[in-house]
Amino acid sequence: MAPSTPTPLQVVIDDKTFTVHDEDQEASALLRLAGRDPKTFDLFLVKKNGVEDRIGDGQIVNLKDGARFASREKVRFTIDGESHSSYDDDQSAAALLRLAGVDPASYDLARIRPSGDTELFRDDQLVKIKSGDEFVTAKHVGGVA
Repeated sequence: MAPSTPTPLQVVIDDKTFTVHDEDQEASALLRLAGRDPKTFDLFLVKKNGVEDRIGDGQIVNLKDGARFASREKVRFTIDGESHSSYDDDQSAAALLRLAGVDPASYDLARIRPSGDTELFRDDQLVKIKSGDEFVTAKHVGGVA
């Protein structure tokens, strides 16, 4: 009996199409196929409704033709010296304040720039986060009524 030839499957990772011949692969192998380091990136299956489900590096994925994946790198940052990480690299200042455990109605958020000065954000302002960012919170200073 002659060995069977696997049917090629096309999968999409980060909007780039790849052809594979093995219908079951570890998530880390798919990340490497896309040129991503599994030590710093995680793989997500993108469902039809756009919701992404994280797949563990050692988890085997049963591939289907046309399956869509996204790779995500966690951004690592600090707020008031406390380490945090997130796949979401843009969040509202209010969400970051709540992450730090403070009330956005009573506190402000600021990024410490490399020069030492600060960049202040309004609660509803979207903050673009980069790995290594340092944020601080400050109690609102109220005026006299």
